[in-house]
Amino acid sequence: MAKYTLSLFLRSALLATVALASPGFCAAETPASSEKLAAPESASPDSPGPGSGSTWEKDPSAWKVAIYPVYLWLPIFGAHIDVPPLPSKPGVSSGDASGSFNGAGFAGFEIQKSGWSVDGAFLLASISGDNTDPPVNVGMHIKYGQFTGGHEILKSLSLEGGVRRMALKINTTVGVNPEISRQVGVWDPIVGLTWRRQMGKKWMLRGHVDGGGFGVGSDLTLAGSFRADWRFARHFGVAFGASALYFDISDTVVDKTGFQKTLVARQTVYGPLLGFGIYF
Repeated sequence: MAKYTLSLFLRSALLATVALASPGFCAAETPASSEKLAAPESASPDSPGPGSGSTWEKDPSAWKVAIYPVYLWLPIFGAHIDVPPLPSKPGVSSGDASGSFNGAGFAGFEIQKSGWSVDGAFLLASISGDNTDPPVNVGMHIKYGQFTGGHEILKSLSLEGGVRRMALKINTTVGVNPEISRQVGVWDPIVGLTWRRQMGKKWMLRGHVDGGGFGVGSDLTLAGSFRADWRFARHFGVAFGASALYFDISDTVVDKTGFQKTLVARQTVYGPLLGFGIYF
């Protein structure tokens, strides 16, 4: 169910991103009566230039920097776990678990100039979930970092590529199997799309979808987010929206007898987010 919900979320985010990036979206129609506009008044040396009424609007070639030192993310957690079956203890070796979000620290940044963009995000999280039929318990500590760069391919729409690093510490039990503890670290290539649109004087909307892994590090990762930034002051604002992450990771070790033990973890986290922004 969690995987279906995430898949629907990502498909909707992708369709919305492409639709919003179309040239006709949010294009204001010019009425016939406004075809002839009065000549603008001469600007005095101290008067602000065009677009100064907007906190966001800048020359496209100007540097735009946003730093998010504090983010709160409160997602719902779901997982599917396959543990190595033990010949001495036949029985259930896989199951689903769901649970609450225990705690996290999240931060990010974004830099734009002349159609180019660079983004980074960092996450520390502790998540747990369980189930009773079959008995499943999952505890996970996540260290997550992502870095991407890209360029506009359509107005407001950027194609991006980058790398995602995930370091996981997993403790899990399924059925009568003994507890398994693994530390897994992967580097994933990622490709994605980001849509950005200024809405009014103080609002900026941002949608993002990406996919990665492809067997290089993890088997598959999918991520999507939608965020609205509201600047209540020239250099300060708040950001809020929703974000989702799915990853499929397998880890194989060989014991002293030569028996291969493969742990498969498919995790889904999605939920609302709220952060504080500093803008330059």
